[in-house]
Amino acid sequence: WLGKCQMCMPGRHVSKFRNDECMCAKNGGGNDNFDVSVRGRNGLVDGVSLFPLFGGQFFDRCNECRRRMEADGVIMPGSSCSRDIVGTMLLGPLNTDPLWKDFGPPNVSHTIGRYPADCIPNSGGGSACKLRCGIHNGSQMHIKYNPTNYINPYRYGELEKVEGLPIVLGDWRNGCLACGSTLETAGFIDSGWECRRRRNGIYLENFQYRMQ
Repeated sequence: WLGKCQMCMPGRHVSKFRNDECMCAKNGGGNDNFDVSVRGRNGLVDGVSLFPLFGGQFFDRCNECRRRMEADGVIMPGSSCSRDIVGTMLLGPLNTDPLWKDFGPPNVSHTIGRYPADCIPNSGGGSACKLRCGIHNGSQMHIKYNPTNYINPYRYGELEKVEGLPIVLGDWRNGCLACGSTLETAGFIDSGWECRRRRNGIYLENFQYRMQ
């Protein structure tokens, strides 16, 4: 848990993480037993009491969530509260990089681990951070470091294409097996993964990232 925000770090505890939901405020005010949340990447503010009518509680609870989430290091400063065209209260834009910056174990070497070394998983729409998984037949392999299963707890297992292997004579199968073994040994993923050939390459499938 992250301080008063009561937001679980990305993990398999679906009942706590609840599809990227942060319990962050309480109707009527207070610092515990929160019943108002910010959820989803669009920052939907949910659970605010409708009463009193026109009492300003939607903006109050939204700003309370914003302040608490910033103070607890869940989001970066810069978000604001607003209503969309149908009157839904939103907090955005949400920059959750602080939540992910310490995700996963440290790099093992320049060929195994995050690339760039200081990149943040799930940043840049999931494409800005790569996870290098060793060298096979002279080719540096990697997958995208994009833990989507931690964002969508209803999806079982991760699926990422093993990049870096030559299209011709790339020895894809053995390369993927080496990539998975390397990441498991280094502590980035759990056991139970598999390699599967698809039309556009070979994929590391049904694996789970380790938080640290």
